[in-house]
Amino acid sequence: MICLKKIVKKYKSGSDEIAALNDISTEISAGEFTVVLGPSGSGKSTMLNMLGGMDRPTSGQILINGEDISLLSEKKLTDYRRKNVGFVFQFYNLVENLTTYENVGIAANLNGNVDKVLDIIKDVGLEKRIKNFPNQLSGGEMQRVAIARAVAKSPKLLLCDEPTGALDVATGNKIFDLLKKYSKNKDTAVVVVTHNPEVAEIADHVIRLRDGKIVADERNSSSD
Repeated sequence: MICLKKIVKKYKSGSDEIAALNDISTEISAGEFTVVLGPSGSGKSTMLNMLGGMDRPTSGQILINGEDISLLSEKKLTDYRRKNVGFVFQFYNLVENLTTYENVGIAANLNGNVDKVLDIIKDVGLEKRIKNFPNQLSGGEMQRVAIARAVAKSPKLLLCDEPTGALDVATGNKIFDLLKKYSKNKDTAVVVVTHNPEVAEIADHVIRLRDGKIVADERNSSSD
């Protein structure tokens, strides 16, 4: 169980202080496909950074199975990210001179999952592309490699920041379907930040942000 309690995140902008997140609270469960929606500047990416331990709140608690990760030392926070969190970004961030197999293998090695690399690649439908380099793949295929690399660590929490922003609609929908399938099959909490309101229809949990505040927090019983 992931619990955000009264999270506030403020940044200095000259002499002004801006609240990127303003007293937000929510809970996210394992096996849940959560979509965070909102316009640019609403606080979506800041919320993702909090969950991933990449930033600390100004105040409030980030509880992961009862432990407040905002209080962890930098060393323990790094360990939390390495062992528990997978990240998927809009622009893939693949290593250009490594094949599909090698890109996924690097991440798998972090958690001793090297023997599972081929199975993970098969899960994203790229078993015929294991020897290809990123420049030999389509955008959708590169994003699937990025997802495979992220899940190769067997993360308890998979965080995706606009993962389909560089893809066409049809390919993007396939990526969202893949992420939802992963949340169910692996009992992993998957959190996706996106501008695309249509994704709310397949989500288990929809969080809507505006001006750093949660304006709607709903679970969708008809998402299956």
